Amino acid sequence: METRTCQNCKNDFNIEPEDFDFYSKMKVPPPTFCAECRMVRRFNFRNEKILFRRKDAHTGEEIFSGFSPDTKVITYENDYWFGGDWDPLATGVDYNFNINFFDQLRELLARAPLPARSVINMVNSEYCNEASECKNSYLCFNTDYAENSAYLYKSIRNIDTFDMYDVNENELCYQGVIVDKCYRTLFSLDCESCVDVWFSRGLRGCTNCFGCVNLSKKSYCIFNVQYSKEDYEEKIKEYDLDSYKTLQSVKEKVANFWIKFPVKYNHSQRNVNSSGERINDSKNVKDSYAVLGGENLRYSQQTYPGIKDSYDFTIAWEGAENVYESIICGIGAYNLKFCCNSWENIRELEYCFYCVGSKNCFGCIGLYKKEYCIFNKQYSKEEYFDLVEKIKKQMDNMPYVDSNGRIYKYGEFFPFDMSPNAYNESLANDFFPLTKEQALEKGYLWRDTNLREYETTVKSADLPDSINDVTENITSEIIECADCKRAYRIIELELNYYKKMKIPLPRICHNCRFTERFKLVNPPELWPGRCMCSQENHGHAGNCSNEFETSYAPDRPEIIYCESCYNKEVN
Repeated sequence: METRTCQNCKNDFNIEPEDFDFYSKMKVPPPTFCAECRMVRRFNFRNEKILFRRKDAHTGEEIFSGFSPDTKVITYENDYWFGGDWDPLATGVDYNFNINFFDQLRELLARAPLPARSVINMVNSEYCNEASECKNSYLCFNTDYAENSAYLYKSIRNIDTFDMYDVNENELCYQGVIVDKCYRTLFSLDCESCVDVWFSRGLRGCTNCFGCVNLSKKSYCIFNVQYSKEDYEEKIKEYDLDSYKTLQSVKEKVANFWIKFPVKYNHSQRNVNSSGERINDSKNVKDSYAVLGGENLRYSQQTYPGIKDSYDFTIAWEGAENVYESIICGIGAYNLKFCCNSWENIRELEYCFYCVGSKNCFGCIGLYKKEYCIFNKQYSKEEYFDLVEKIKKQMDNMPYVDSNGRIYKYGEFFPFDMSPNAYNESLANDFFPLTKEQALEKGYLWRDTNLREYETTVKSADLPDSINDVTENITSEIIECADCKRAYRIIELELNYYKKMKIPLPRICHNCRFTERFKLVNPPELWPGRCMCSQENHGHAGNCSNEFETSYAPDRPEIIYCESCYNKEVN
């Protein structure tokens, strides 16, 4: 094991023998940033929930884009970009060995057209980004296979579902976080395979439960009290959930009830030799976050099934192998290094940005189905490999140095200041929020909010208390958010859902609702912890002595149990 000092945070970090083996296999030098700073750097290249109006560089028409109009990039509407009626190699240039690599790449980024949004196969879902295979959906981000849904973040295969974060294979669900394979599950956290569940946390295989915590295969329970089917149905009627006032009072009662019950130190299940937070159905996955069905991964986040043999891989899709320091890549990807937003049968790419269906490319941006290209210029196979080796040596001899003195040689991901996104527009700010002053001090880009203002027609406080009193005219109103005071609307799709489920209209905008839900999401960080269980029937005398690393920070109010004590509590 070797200890090094991170260029960014100045803290020490360890590189273990197995890490050196991976770097040797990938033919890259060991990192000079610690794992967390590498993760934040990648997160800074991901804007998934802010859409901007800007001009299409081809037509001049106004379009929606994930890139701010203040960003020095050229964007085409997606159909035109993927249509092949333009030549991406027209932006190609000879490599200049008198200028450092990243300064040249920055110039190419400002010249090579990019698709306005990162979307694939969308139907009537124009207001989504970082999404694929969505139909009749609205403001869904980092979402795949959504239908008749809105305000989803980090989701897969959801139907008629609204205002959810990190959810998979649900139908008719609402206001949930970490909810999987559920039907009609609302206002709930960390639930799986549940039906008709409201205001519950930590339920598995439950039906018809309300305000419950840590139950498995139970039915007709209210605040963990068992009822008969008939008594349950009569008791539920008393709550009058079509009323906003009643709903708020129930939420307060539920929060006070939840906090009395323990949580498991992490949210991982069914793994072999794995560590981290939210690791499920995986093998040999270490120091990672939100990994599903991964194998032989380390320092990776938000990866979907089929990702193997990779390090520092963030937001990985379907069948990617041998990937290092990359973000938003996949679908048959193999042997990628330092890539961003590249997918679909890509192989042997380094320092590529928005390269689709391409192979053997180095330092390329916005290429579609190309091979043996460097800085968007075509080469023969022999010329390509010879020039790549020369460029790598030049990157070491003439590194890029940013305004904070961080040195970027071959083996570093794109510098912070190359991101088209400002820090406050990126995924980094969701998990690691900074003030403007803090971000600028670290040398990160900050962009002051310049959202279009709308004149509101109604204040949220004046909305009808009951959904039963809401008319179809509400879809033409512009509502003032109770929190941020910005305008939002109720679209027909969600109004129909509220009517069907008999729940009141929200009083805050979708961004504020996201912020509310995100408070329930544990971060990709771990702290040392100890089991807080003192129950004598859990197999220990006095307090449990089990220690662990947990994603619950020391100042969190939750009662934290080890896996053994938690399972005994639930069962």
